[in-house]
Amino acid sequence: MRIALLGSVTSVIPPVSQAAIERLVYEQAVGLAKRGHKILLFAPSGSAVQHWNVTLVSVADTVLLSGTGKEGKVAEEELYGASYKLRLEVANIARVLDELVARKDEYDVILNNLRSEAVIWSMASYVKKPLYHIMHLPLFSELAVLAKTHNVRIISISNAQRKAFPDLPYAGTVYNAVDTNDFSFNPTPDDYVLYLGSIGRNKNPKDAILAAKEAGVPMKIGGRIKDQAYYDSEIKPLIDGVHVTWIGELHPKEVIVLYQKAKAFLFPTLWEEPFGLVLIEAMSCGTPVIAYPNGAVPEIVEDGKNGYLVGNVQEMSQKILKVDQIDRSICRKTVEEKFSIDKMIDGYEKIINIS
Repeated sequence: MRIALLGSVTSVIPPVSQAAIERLVYEQAVGLAKRGHKILLFAPSGSAVQHWNVTLVSVADTVLLSGTGKEGKVAEEELYGASYKLRLEVANIARVLDELVARKDEYDVILNNLRSEAVIWSMASYVKKPLYHIMHLPLFSELAVLAKTHNVRIISISNAQRKAFPDLPYAGTVYNAVDTNDFSFNPTPDDYVLYLGSIGRNKNPKDAILAAKEAGVPMKIGGRIKDQAYYDSEIKPLIDGVHVTWIGELHPKEVIVLYQKAKAFLFPTLWEEPFGLVLIEAMSCGTPVIAYPNGAVPEIVEDGKNGYLVGNVQEMSQKILKVDQIDRSICRKTVEEKFSIDKMIDGYEKIINIS
């Protein structure tokens, strides 16, 4: 098939930092191209997917940054106003729409990953092409109304994601995936536990730190700070550089090493997690997950098999001390059987061909 793959207007593909959706888009593009599909990848300039079946359609020259990052330069928000980021993203989305119209004879279906989904849904009906939307983020009522209006074929990334709006036109569920060659297995971890992910109240990394401290096990924590006030007030005071080490936002290759050497990955999320890519990244490396059972987490973590499901800091602390009882090879096997790239691409192909 000829597929217009709407990837990103905010980050190059593959990403150079921890950008989960953009990493998945890269795997989608390569995986579908290897199956013989012709891919038009809509992504910012500088993206590079090396496969002869993939053609890059540049839809952004400037990606979303908080500032220039250069000494002596004024941040974009100061120069263009507080709404600069939003306006830049809308401008980039407009380029996506222009290209979709201009190239409407070059693709048969649209596979959308963009978070500006509502605008894309309307355009799909205009160009009269089937649209499949991969719902990476939680649904809300206004989006649900539009999904019904435009009869969008929604691909959920977990069954839990559907609970709030079970009557939408879902095309199927396809779990996210990781490249098991990159996230390779390590049977012999070091003595530390790990948290990687967004730093914000909904992700609740503070409970992970408290559990590690209570268990007396060293911890490494890092990721993108989404809520600076939360980090400053709740996380930073707990970081001592000895028992709890802050590692920040790292290059993907450095992240893999951290997964491989961790004895456990902690995930005390408080929100209805649509999926949780970090969970399968850790398990692919053989690292068990200890998590709160919110959202899609129970679809990934099997209590007592590839990790533990717990309800509070005390229970998480207790399971940290028992994590050596989990067979790391079982964690790896879970990913190979349920969350491999081939499994994900199989799911997309089945949905697009039968819908």
